[in-house]
Amino acid sequence: MNTLKRVENIPEEKLDKVLALFHLLRNKTRFKILLLLMEKERNVSELEEIIGGTQSAISHQLAELRNMKLVKDRQEKRMRYYSIYDSHVTSIIEAAVSHINEDC
Repeated sequence: MNTLKRVENIPEEKLDKVLALFHLLRNKTRFKILLLLMEKERNVSELEEIIGGTQSAISHQLAELRNMKLVKDRQEKRMRYYSIYDSHVTSIIEAAVSHINEDC
């Protein structure tokens, strides 16, 4: 009952953002990128080497993640490094993985 009250108080635009977040997370490449960035910051070349695919495809996925504030980037000379945006992102990923690991 308490949960229902909380859901009723969430504005529609916020619900849309939550759904957009989960939609982004259902892409395997994006999810792998997030898992790798939870370990340490990386550049596109490092992600490409580990995940496979093209630099263009990895960059596109990173742009999607950055637009949703799941990852952030910083420039160092001619190289751009990506990392997890904040601890909320890590918590979401860890909770999802933990849930799956519980034999549900």
